[in-house]
Amino acid sequence: MTSAPPLLTIGVLSWNRLHYLRATLEAMKRCIQYPRIQWIVLDNRSTESGLAEYLKSLDWVDDLIFMKSTHVGAMNEIVSRAKGEALLLWPDDMQFVVEGDWMKDCMEVLMTNRWIGSMSLNFQRRETVKRIWGPGQSLRAGVKEAWNELKRYGTGFRFRKKLLSSRGYPIRTYGWKEDGIIGAGIASLTRADLWKTLGPWKVDSGDRNIVDSSGGGEAEMLVRWQNSGMPLQRAIPVLPVSADILTDSLGTKAKVRGDKRYGDYRAPTQGDFYYRIRKQEDVSNLWKNDQPVSFEDFVEPVGFNLPLDERGNLLKGGLNMSIVSSIV
Repeated sequence: MTSAPPLLTIGVLSWNRLHYLRATLEAMKRCIQYPRIQWIVLDNRSTESGLAEYLKSLDWVDDLIFMKSTHVGAMNEIVSRAKGEALLLWPDDMQFVVEGDWMKDCMEVLMTNRWIGSMSLNFQRRETVKRIWGPGQSLRAGVKEAWNELKRYGTGFRFRKKLLSSRGYPIRTYGWKEDGIIGAGIASLTRADLWKTLGPWKVDSGDRNIVDSSGGGEAEMLVRWQNSGMPLQRAIPVLPVSADILTDSLGTKAKVRGDKRYGDYRAPTQGDFYYRIRKQEDVSNLWKNDQPVSFEDFVEPVGFNLPLDERGNLLKGGLNMSIVSSIV
C-alpha cells in the first residue's frame, strides 16, 4: 500500500486588496495540483467593498479567519492552526503562473533534504538570478562572503547545489549567497516544524519605516536563525511557478498601510488574472536550464506592461508614496 503524501497547509494573508486577492487565490486553486491540502485564509478585517463576501463564497477554504492583527501576528496565528508537515505562507499579491503537479516534487525535495530551510516559488528578477547563479559567481567572486561563511559554518559550508526529485524535477539552492530561511515568512514553502522550532515572529521594538510591514519581525527572525547555528539553505525550482503582481510603474506592489493604499492598484483587464497561466507539460523544456528562469524571461502580463528599465530589466521599488488612495 502506498503511503499518503505529506499534508500541506496553505496559509494566505489578506488585507484590503480584493483584486490581488482574487487573482492569488483563484490561481492557487487552479495551479497547485496536490492531493492533500489544508487551506487557511486570514483576513485583517478588511473594509474594501466586496472582499469579505468573496472570501465567504469560497467553500473549499477549510479555515477562514477574520481577525484584526499585525502582519507577524497573522503569521503566528496561521502557524498555530497549521496541521500540515509543510506550510506555504503566502501574501495576497502573488499569482501562480504554472499549472500542474509540481508541488509533489517541491514537497518531496523539501521533506527529504532537511537542511533546506525555506523554498522560494516565485520568479526572481534577471539581475538577482545573475548575481546568485550567473557566470563568474563562484567562490572567488565573493571572497568576503565566502570567508564569513567559512568562519560561521566551517565544514558545513553551504555550497550551492542542484537537486532532482524522483521524477527529475530540478531545484537549485542559493548556497551561502542568501539566508537559509525566508525571515519574512511570506512567500515561502517551509517545514512547519522549523517555524515552530525557531519560535513565533516578534515585532522589533526599534523604529521601522513604512515599507516594513513586519514591524521588524523579519530581521528579528533572521537573527534568531543565525544564532541557532543551523546551516540551512534556501532553495528554488529551476522553473519557478509564481510572480509578484506588479501593476505599478515603479516596480512595486500597491500596498496597504493603515486606512491608505499606496501605489497603482487596479483590477485585471481580462478575467481574474494579471498573468498568463501555462500548463506544466508545455514548459517542461525549461527544466533543462542550469539556473532558475528569470521573471523577465517567462512572466507574461495580460493587458498591461511590466515595469522595465531601458535594458529590459524588471524595476524594483519599495513603496510608491506618490499615489495614495483611501480604502473603499
